[in-house]
Amino acid sequence: MEMQTESRGSDQEQEIGDEPMQQGENTAQDASAQELGVSAASFTTYYTWRANGVIHPVNFSNANVKANSRVFVNISEYAANAQDRFVGSARMAVYNIAPYNGGFRAWVEISWGSPLNVRFDVFVDP
Repeated sequence: MEMQTESRGSDQEQEIGDEPMQQGENTAQDASAQELGVSAASFTTYYTWRANGVIHPVNFSNANVKANSRVFVNISEYAANAQDRFVGSARMAVYNIAPYNGGFRAWVEISWGSPLNVRFDVFVDP
């Protein structure tokens, strides 16, 4: 039996569900932050989401992000829980990250015919 999915191009309106949900946050250690040349207020966090296609902009809310923050994002697919990440056959990317006071926005591409579980790992240097 063949499964049918709806395909939408980047020039068409996208139906967007809930925003990605933040799952955890850690701060940099003072000594290691100095060694790395980042602020002691730097932190990591991650978000989980289920989606596919080219989506822009995706909003990531976080009160600790400022308009001038440096934000780095990695994307990966996960299985049953967000700690079981793997590299599958789907091509995924995060583009054009733009921080603002209270979060950041980015283009996200998940090249797969149906929604996948994805995890965004984030490093922020405010």
